[in-house]
Amino acid sequence: MNRIKIVLGFGGSSFDKRELDGIFKFLPHSNMLYVGAVINDLDGIPGVMPCQSSKCKGKESTCVQKKEKKARQELYAYLAEKCEETSCKYIIHKDDGCLPHELIRETQYADLLIINQETYNAMVINEGESIPFRILLEIAGCPVLVLPKDMAKIEQIVMTFDGTAIAMRGIKQFSYLLPDIGNQLPVTVLTTYSEEGPPNIEEKLFIEYLKQHFTNLALHRLCNDTEHTIYSAVGVDATTLLVVNNASPQNLPILSKLLDCEEVVSPVKLFTRAG
Repeated sequence: MNRIKIVLGFGGSSFDKRELDGIFKFLPHSNMLYVGAVINDLDGIPGVMPCQSSKCKGKESTCVQKKEKKARQELYAYLAEKCEETSCKYIIHKDDGCLPHELIRETQYADLLIINQETYNAMVINEGESIPFRILLEIAGCPVLVLPKDMAKIEQIVMTFDGTAIAMRGIKQFSYLLPDIGNQLPVTVLTTYSEEGPPNIEEKLFIEYLKQHFTNLALHRLCNDTEHTIYSAVGVDATTLLVVNNASPQNLPILSKLLDCEEVVSPVKLFTRAG
């Protein structure tokens, strides 16, 4: 695996160590640089409540700030511990956290951003308007990996391909970013293009590329009439890494449900970037 820089974006005021455990189990490597970033000013995720003791009455905001600071310090300490265990490097640029637009700017200088599903579905104020954070993530400067609440062991990779050059660049991003995972696990490519599809010669070149990068490969056609087969034939579930290579596959209703799902069956999702 190449040397890569990963930004870990943590939303909210309380943190679950299991999230870091899952990340390091999925991506343990000595050549990685992890950048810890707590994202401030996100709406729709649980916050810290002030103490009920008499000494905190009238000073609720101060109490909350102390709790948030303690939670961040514990998170950074655990990140340092996990990095030491796996011989990775880490850095914290802002101890008190960053704003959403600052995180987006940071992604221009990173190879991968990792957040959880709760953060992905949060709301954020952008230019005076409240919008879903996932909309802001569309201009991120690197691929975005979205983790479900409880991360299972990844057993397969499923990636979308709609026949566009944008989607092809996304597949290349994945093959360069996570080559070991692509070689170790079975890979299914969901083709979602129209009935005509690309010319035969282009499809042959596409398959030729895939075989060079993925050792256990399968192709599966997905359209509105066959979308139910994503469960019965492909078996997309919590053990799946779903690589979304273009926004257009979201037009398929079943894919939209998977991308927005917060249930246990939700797969791990990697959104590649067009740029």
